[in-house]
Amino acid sequence: MTDLKKDNAKRRNKLNPKQIAAWIGIILLVLLYVGLLVQALTFGPDAGQIFMSALTGTITIPIVVWLFIWVYGVYARKHTIASLDAMTSDQLHDENGNVIQPQPEGKIRTVVFDIGNVLVNFDWKNLYLSKGNSEEMAERMAAASVYDSDWNEYDRGVLTDEQILDSFVENDPEIETQLRTALENMKGMITLRPETIPWIRALKAQGYQVLVLSNFSHKALTDCREEMRFLDEVDGGILSYREQLIKPDPAIYRLLMDRYQLDPDTCIFIDDTEPNVKAAAALGIHAIQFKSRQQVLAEMEALGVVTDAQ
Repeated sequence: MTDLKKDNAKRRNKLNPKQIAAWIGIILLVLLYVGLLVQALTFGPDAGQIFMSALTGTITIPIVVWLFIWVYGVYARKHTIASLDAMTSDQLHDENGNVIQPQPEGKIRTVVFDIGNVLVNFDWKNLYLSKGNSEEMAERMAAASVYDSDWNEYDRGVLTDEQILDSFVENDPEIETQLRTALENMKGMITLRPETIPWIRALKAQGYQVLVLSNFSHKALTDCREEMRFLDEVDGGILSYREQLIKPDPAIYRLLMDRYQLDPDTCIFIDDTEPNVKAAAALGIHAIQFKSRQQVLAEMEALGVVTDAQ
């Protein structure tokens, strides 16, 4: 147990004004109901009046106690159960009632994730097959699109969706109908991995900043928004189409470092593509090539980053 946790434990073991107020409220309510019970058992003439008093007290006493605790918290500048942020009551607070953010113990402060085939599955084959194409046709469509260098321009965000699609059709005009039908809506190309959100939350719970750095198109984001909901969990990052830069261009890594004021030596970058990993490492970032989640967890642990997310 850290010294901070010990201090919080000591404070919890001491009765403070808000706890005293709570006990007074409990005692008053108990006395009201005991009086009501005695009158009921003895058929006392005041039973009805005591019942009404008990009913009134049941409503007013907690309100008075809550107001007392709230006033105490405001004037003492302390966090209490009556504070407007009462949902943080289970978190550690400093002496002024501010939530204490955990700090990582090692030198690593930031974990940067690629997205495709790291946090989500990039399953172009599932998309093409779902449109009624054969395995052979799906591979042919991939050769004209996802395998072609034109796909990088999709991620770079410098051309419109129609311009990109036209370039794919130019690569193989005979399958124009299949390409246009499949890529009209990319829903199904991205599937969220079940461990992604728990992994992000586990890192953040230990105080790590979590960012993303990914080659990603605007259309893929909008068509697969539900599968990309983990973006609501991270602390920020860069999607290539917004900056007209793609990995492994060193400029996109420098932009991330500058925008979030990062020290490369305190960052881990995780990507499934070797050139992207090498580009990050060349800038002094601790780079890990994603081959399996367990392999990545082991390499992160070697750098001092250990989470309970398995």
